[in-house]
Amino acid sequence: NVMIKIPGTPQGVPAIEQAIYEGINVNVTLLFSVDAYAQVAEAYIRGLERRQEEGKSIDVRSVASFFVSRVDTEVDKRLDELGEMGSDLHGKAAILNARAAYARYKEIFEGDRFAALRAAGAAVQRPLWASTGVKNPRYPETLYVDNLVAPETVNTMPMPTLLAAAEKAEISGATADVPASEVERGLAELRDAGIDIDDVTDKLLRDGVVLFVQAMDKLLQGVESRREAVITGRPPRIQAAIPGDLEPGIGALVEKAAEEDVSRRIWAKDESLWGGPGVPEIGNRLGWLTIADQLLEEADDLKQFAAQCRADGLTHAVLLGMGGSSLAPEVFRRSFGASGGGLLFQVLDSTDPGAVLAVERSVPLDRTLFIVSSKSGGTIETLSHYRYFFEKTGGNGSQFIAITDPGSGLQKIGEDNGFRRVFLNDPDIGGRYSALSYFGIVPAALMGVDVTALLERAQVAEQACQAFDHSSNNSGLWLGLVIGYLATRGRDKATFVVGEPIASFGLWVEQLIAESTGKHSKGILPVAEEPVGEPADYGADRVFLHLQRKDSPEPLSVARLTELAKDGQPSLAVDVAGAEDLGRIMFFAEFATAVAGWVLGINPFDQPNVQEAKDNTNKVLDQYRADGKLPEVQDADDEALRALLGKAGPPSYVAIMGYVQPSERFERAACELRLAIRDATKSATTFGYGPRFLHSTGQFHKGGPPEGVFLQLVHDGDEDAEIPEAGYTFGTLKNAQATGDLQTLHAHGLPAERVRLEGDPVAALEQLTDKIKEMIG
Repeated sequence: NVMIKIPGTPQGVPAIEQAIYEGINVNVTLLFSVDAYAQVAEAYIRGLERRQEEGKSIDVRSVASFFVSRVDTEVDKRLDELGEMGSDLHGKAAILNARAAYARYKEIFEGDRFAALRAAGAAVQRPLWASTGVKNPRYPETLYVDNLVAPETVNTMPMPTLLAAAEKAEISGATADVPASEVERGLAELRDAGIDIDDVTDKLLRDGVVLFVQAMDKLLQGVESRREAVITGRPPRIQAAIPGDLEPGIGALVEKAAEEDVSRRIWAKDESLWGGPGVPEIGNRLGWLTIADQLLEEADDLKQFAAQCRADGLTHAVLLGMGGSSLAPEVFRRSFGASGGGLLFQVLDSTDPGAVLAVERSVPLDRTLFIVSSKSGGTIETLSHYRYFFEKTGGNGSQFIAITDPGSGLQKIGEDNGFRRVFLNDPDIGGRYSALSYFGIVPAALMGVDVTALLERAQVAEQACQAFDHSSNNSGLWLGLVIGYLATRGRDKATFVVGEPIASFGLWVEQLIAESTGKHSKGILPVAEEPVGEPADYGADRVFLHLQRKDSPEPLSVARLTELAKDGQPSLAVDVAGAEDLGRIMFFAEFATAVAGWVLGINPFDQPNVQEAKDNTNKVLDQYRADGKLPEVQDADDEALRALLGKAGPPSYVAIMGYVQPSERFERAACELRLAIRDATKSATTFGYGPRFLHSTGQFHKGGPPEGVFLQLVHDGDEDAEIPEAGYTFGTLKNAQATGDLQTLHAHGLPAERVRLEGDPVAALEQLTDKIKEMIG
């Protein structure tokens, strides 16, 4: 019952015949055209006839794997290029092509040629529909199931399609077995529209052969990697040091997850895992599970788009976005660097006028592509950035692209203003789960990242998260169960220790975990970019997650984490293969966070408190419009600061919020302040730039456990910049956001104080750090 795989290329046809003749069961793969299918069917019959002539058993089996969805992906793209966007021909070619193949199957295997073999007991070579998961999220999930039913066929559905078919498939007879005239009429319509189906299938075959060669190379590399693991005794991908008193509870939760079928239900998009159905933002927030598969089909197109931008003279790119729209691209930028030969890339996710002006002065405005990125299309910061730079470029829409959801206001802006391209993302993906969607992958392609490798690594994680039998076979499930369980036992500060080249990973995972879990006074606080300390520096509220490059671990971090484990601190470690491995690590983190939401009993896809700060910002801006000035906020004096920091200490955490111009110098100074507070109080510390953190950890601040101690730092430079059409400046917007955020924290009864930094912000922060050391030392 084992089949070997042989491609149905001209070179493969003789091998198919010989394998069948030798009694080897064959899965013929890479079939796209009907003519190629007919050739492999003939090869199968010839192999059986040779066996029959020599008196050998003809009990040999074969299937002919005819690829489906890729045909629609290529044809739909060509239809769009021919100006047929939205025509009723979209999503038709693949089914027509497959039905034509089935018609040829009937001619061959129900004809005179095969009759003698059939009478002698030979089995037909069954048509197998391959690649039957839809790649276009706008098509029904069971499109290639419902329409390709026929006797003697096989449909190899990917797991999400199989689960969707179990729930939604509508089978109405042999839908693949239709009159040849109907198929020919449909193919004629495609020809009339300018689609050469033979050229389509030839291209898909060429592309498929290249992919198979790459897959074989990777298989051989995997065999060598496994050989090395066996010889050297390298441990599994996730290593763990869990205190003995916590192990029984984790074991019990693992068994409960198996009993309640958590992994399968996630892939089945079962809303009841998180409190649904009927709860907003669950059922329409699970598109991230298979988005990597869909974008792999578009990887070449995205690379070509990036190449065309460069060919048109563009040399730089600036992403205008916030939170889920900016954090993954920023991690990609820092992790991959500028070695890919793409556009020189930077991210603007600050309303500080110094930051806006610094971007403007660092790029040639006439050779810069601006990426306006917003799921809702109404993000105030992003639209402000867009208006500013659209005016600065003289309204040249060809220098702009948009990434947004279908039907958003940003889509209309892009279409009305002649944007180079508007990328419409799968709307069933929330911002913080969008790293592997257009929001992350389009910027990655523009900066020269090999997005194919990135997405293939995400597929590795997908496969690893599809085991339903037990958590030992599902890394994402196990990781989510552990961090969720530890949070219920008071260890809710997930402290990330991340090595190069993905040291910036914490910027992205911070939003994912904090915004997903921090609500209803529950949650897991991600602690990123806090240098690892000695055992005496921590309380009993931590769990450490170490991401290290397996071939070059950082000795100091390894040594200190070993000491922390000996001291009873839970520690988990995951090996990272390189920057491309971000695809795998990001998917694991997304899946684990969804599982942790189940453990905590919350919906990990909504953000009920994010809107509060936005509403308060609008109220402050309304007051500015009415009074001509912002409301005054009292800066903390020494007594107020001392009282604020007196509340620090586990399980409390200290959040430092910087409404300042971002810079590496300021981040280093903020790190010194964090260490001073942690070492003196054992409190976990976080740092985030405003208003960026309002779209990420801001949800945890207001909705998570009421354990936060908040220190707001505000600095205004000497320059400001007007926001076109707004009636206020970027400096006014930033200060309104800072004030609105402070008001929201106070409204929740949380301890929060502001310190305004004067002069050079780094020098002012260093002086503040010295003062705080004296207070709490």
